Amino acid sequence: MPEPVLERVCVSYEVCIWDPARWAPLPQTADEAVDVMERLTGVADVWNSRLGDFGVALEQRYDAEPARVRGAGGLEAFWGCNPRVSTAECRTALYRMSLPEEGCSPQLAHVVEAAAAHGLIVFDDETGMCFLPDGSIFPEDMRELWASELASLKLVPRDPAEPAADGRTLLQRIAFELFESIGRGESRH
Repeated sequence: MPEPVLERVCVSYEVCIWDPARWAPLPQTADEAVDVMERLTGVADVWNSRLGDFGVALEQRYDAEPARVRGAGGLEAFWGCNPRVSTAECRTALYRMSLPEEGCSPQLAHVVEAAAAHGLIVFDDETGMCFLPDGSIFPEDMRELWASELASLKLVPRDPAEPAADGRTLLQRIAFELFESIGRGESRH
């Protein structure tokens, strides 16, 4: 049987987000997560500050992305909406966020990380995965696949002209390493 793949080809890619502090209980299984999500669908709620802070965090994550990752179209093209505005306007227990249909893995990774930081639960409608704020993932057998997806996102080639995390470009790091190896008397033949 082939291993499931997280790559998606979809017209509308939707994730559901809710605050377990306001809408208990915290799911303990994938089935419980589906039950809570279905129970919260259409339930009216008042503005939620955690959800609002989450929207701000998504906007900040977009601003921190390099231009080549952000792509053309700006904030709304990257997220499929303006997350600050849409979370502020949400008046239901379940916030539904439609992500762009192509290449939504980076956005989903940001959503999961930002939601966890704000104590929110994310339910991925396409894969049936539920991400709890403590890092738990349901169904459990999807954890390894998600870890693999995150690892592949980190392997995206970096633009050599873009400074690395330590502030040096690729050429500066190579030159430094070469200088260091010569200083240690290492030769490369």
